Amino acid sequence: MEHRLGRTVRVFLVVLATMGLYRLVVVPWVEPRTGDPTTLAMTPEEAAAIRARADERLASLGDVFPAGAWERDDPIVLESRQMRLLFKEYHTLPDGRVNLVPCTLALLPDRSRGATGGRTLVLRAPQGAVLEFDEPLDLQRGRLAKLVGGSLRGQVTIRGTPSASGLEDDIEIVTRDITLDQLEVRTVETVQFRYGRSSGSGRGLVARLTPRGEGSDHGPNIGGVDLIRLERDVRMRLEGVGGRLMPGQTPAAETTSAAPVLVNCRGGLSYNVSANVITLEDHVDVVRTGEGSVTDHLACDLLAIVLAREDAGEPRGAGATTPAAGSRRGLEPVEIQAKGSPVVVTSSGAGVEARAARLGYEIATRRILLDGEEPVSLAVRGSEMEARKIDYCPGPPGDPGALLAVGPGWLRARPERGAPIQARWQQWLRMRPDGEGHVVSLSGGAEVAVDGQGRLGAGEMHLWLDVLAGAAGGTAPRSDVGSSSGIGPDLSRIRPSRMLARGTVDAAAGPVTARTERLEVWFRTVSEETMGGQAAGVPGSPGGSGMNGGRPAADGVRLTATAALVRGLVHMAPGGSHLEEVSMEGQVRLVEQTADGVAPVAPTPAGGLEILGEQLQLSRAARFDARAVIAGRPARVRGRGIDLEGPLVEFDRGRGRLLVDGAGKLRLPPVAASGGLGGLGFTGPSVQPPAAAAAPAEPLDVTWQGRMDFDGLTARFTDRVEAIGAGASLRAGVLDVAFDRPFELASDGRRGDAPQPQVARVSCGNGVRVESQSDAADGQRSLERLFARELVIDRMTGDVTGIGPGRLTSTRHGEAPVLAVASASPASQAAPARRPPGPTYLGVDFQRGLSGNLHRRSLEFQQRVEAIWGPVADWDATLDPHAPGGPPADAVVVSCDALGIGQTTAAAEARPAIELAAAGNVLVEGEAFTARSARLTWSEAKDLLVFEGDGRSDARLFRQTRPGAAPSSASAGKILYWRALERVEVEDARYLDLDQLRGGPSPGLPGTRPAPQRTPAAALPAT
Repeated sequence: MEHRLGRTVRVFLVVLATMGLYRLVVVPWVEPRTGDPTTLAMTPEEAAAIRARADERLASLGDVFPAGAWERDDPIVLESRQMRLLFKEYHTLPDGRVNLVPCTLALLPDRSRGATGGRTLVLRAPQGAVLEFDEPLDLQRGRLAKLVGGSLRGQVTIRGTPSASGLEDDIEIVTRDITLDQLEVRTVETVQFRYGRSSGSGRGLVARLTPRGEGSDHGPNIGGVDLIRLERDVRMRLEGVGGRLMPGQTPAAETTSAAPVLVNCRGGLSYNVSANVITLEDHVDVVRTGEGSVTDHLACDLLAIVLAREDAGEPRGAGATTPAAGSRRGLEPVEIQAKGSPVVVTSSGAGVEARAARLGYEIATRRILLDGEEPVSLAVRGSEMEARKIDYCPGPPGDPGALLAVGPGWLRARPERGAPIQARWQQWLRMRPDGEGHVVSLSGGAEVAVDGQGRLGAGEMHLWLDVLAGAAGGTAPRSDVGSSSGIGPDLSRIRPSRMLARGTVDAAAGPVTARTERLEVWFRTVSEETMGGQAAGVPGSPGGSGMNGGRPAADGVRLTATAALVRGLVHMAPGGSHLEEVSMEGQVRLVEQTADGVAPVAPTPAGGLEILGEQLQLSRAARFDARAVIAGRPARVRGRGIDLEGPLVEFDRGRGRLLVDGAGKLRLPPVAASGGLGGLGFTGPSVQPPAAAAAPAEPLDVTWQGRMDFDGLTARFTDRVEAIGAGASLRAGVLDVAFDRPFELASDGRRGDAPQPQVARVSCGNGVRVESQSDAADGQRSLERLFARELVIDRMTGDVTGIGPGRLTSTRHGEAPVLAVASASPASQAAPARRPPGPTYLGVDFQRGLSGNLHRRSLEFQQRVEAIWGPVADWDATLDPHAPGGPPADAVVVSCDALGIGQTTAAAEARPAIELAAAGNVLVEGEAFTARSARLTWSEAKDLLVFEGDGRSDARLFRQTRPGAAPSSASAGKILYWRALERVEVEDARYLDLDQLRGGPSPGLPGTRPAPQRTPAAALPAT
């Protein structure tokens, strides 16, 4: 009995000792310390409560574990507010760490502020984890102490649930041997990861965690993930982001068949969770390969992708599709930043290549920014641009968007239709919306050139563009591979509206060049039919011949225009552009230039054209039938053999027409003396017809106060017209000048040896005054003046006609008239003494008109003609037959119905001689005689005076030798008197007082012998 009791006591003591050892050694490692020994034992109720709490903790994790997972098979669960630790077995290591096998760590979203949704992260380590906490695990209460560190052995999988229901942004990371610190997770092994449908790999994972916002004595101090980084050898395959991730691509509709984007880099990948930025480093390549081997490629040294969460119904930029109703989106790439030396973006489908040290791309707006220390370049489908900085944001389909290119820079564009365009600038190029259209501006040494059409240079330029109807709001173009790029402006649906250029503008369009301080141009779109119709309306132009209408401007000749302000109208058609109208203001100068465009064609008779004025309106500038209206003080047109001035000049080059409204001046080309007004010396030295003329060339100057109309062949001048040229002047109320051939105002001025136009006909009216001075080779001089109501001179035939009343005066070198009868004294039989040669004056007044021929030096005056002839003291003196004291003693006055004055051809050493013929009631009055006859002729060269009757009345001669003496008279059918020979012949004598007539008998007087027949110099009309 005692033995049995002793054995029982010993067993009890052993059990008690064992329990005590367990309590002192084991329990402190696996259970929380407590001062209450009564809690060490676990009742069945407590165990059931622990299992119930574990079930509740598992339920809070939802369906994050698949069916059959060990986490669903009654695991041990420890929890904190946002973390759950699951394991099956645990062992406490000597250093205080706990070995948990297997081990799963779940990080729940923070719902402390009432937020819904959120991502649950699950870290699974099937081979176990060694963890270190700040205090032993409390299995009874199931509370998780603060995690200090640890490691996860073998394969580790990290999965994250979608951040919201319906999103495809779940996460999966697979790696090995992870080391845990309090706020960092690290591994050096290969990492495989997946985000939604995108996947990738790399080596060396570092995840930095963020502490919780508020402190807690229990559970791990983990508020979330701050940074995830892969150290090197990163490779990614991005699904569903290709159309938005690559610059220059129009976002495509998101389908599972969208081409993926492959991303590789030698350096690391960092994902800043708090900033939502993914960064890739060192030799970054982003490649997208689509259908037909079309490849988009981005290469750089550093790439940053900015992510953002978008609302379900919010569109993602111009051209993006609207999400389906009820769908939600997670993090999406919204911006790309790249750096490199340089960054290179290429797209074989879109024809894009961009190079820059820095690249920025906003995915929602598709805005792209290129800049750097060196110039950046952008090429789109054959068009190239280079600048210091390029900032472009496309608009809706068909809209060119907004562009800023900071210079110095250049642009070369090759449109699908139309000529190539080149542009340069020093400051910036900018394109921006303006109302319903756009405006493009270039500043600082701006220059634009269109191959084969023209160029423009200025300090700054502004071009307004109209977007064609249906472009901005129309159906979006296809966005699949090969569609138009969004990296450059879409110019397919725009057309220019107007343009402004300022600051030393130099423009050239076809044969026209303009230099100004301000240029304004309007553009008008016309059809080929319209242009053809305009051409058909021009005489001499082939109707409907295309864009240029009529004949083009002269080959090798350009028009250069300078002015303070130039405005132009350009007609645009499918076949090309056409400068239709130009207006200029302020110191206008329009000059024709040679083919080299440097030296102006001299404004000589055969030279180019120069237009000067204050205002100019030019129509059809690029065509042969250009029309210009010039206003100035005065306006001036010179060249093609003319020099024209006036307040308002209208010039039609195609019709060869010049109009001047107002007072003006015209200088016609230098011509031979006989071709101008030099042949208007009616009684001076004789000249030859134009064909034989060899006199020096002299111009013809015409001034007027009213208006001029010149059609290239005939010029009409009105109101106080004056023409001066070649020693002659003409003044009239109206003057018409016709030429023998038209002026070729529409030619290029290269006429070779072709003769210049000569004055062929001069017609005057409303009062005419002609003054002509003639100088012979022997020094003989004559000065003629003609006054008439109207006058017509044919310079080719020499014929002249006029309408009276009028007057002709002639002052010339010569002797006194010898119409006086000899003296009665015996001494008179000796030859009279010759007075020294001096000016001799001839004046003829007439009432009806005159006619004659300048080449033959003959004139005839009709109706009530009165002439006076005698010596004068100087060239300005005149003789008046109606002077109060009577005419001078040595002057002769002739009155008749018709008077002809002619000039004989003299020998080379002698001056021409005057011949005079009068008819109809002829009355000759001298100092001592008076004669009446039906006809009278006198020849200066023969010194012969002939009086004739008409058959009904005789010629009669009355003479008084001295004052107070008895007069004598003679009457005969014809009386011939040679003064120098003192010889008289009479025919059909009726009465003759020879003693009185000759001062005594005269033997050898032929009495009734017929006198030789004489022909007057000019035919007289019958009386």
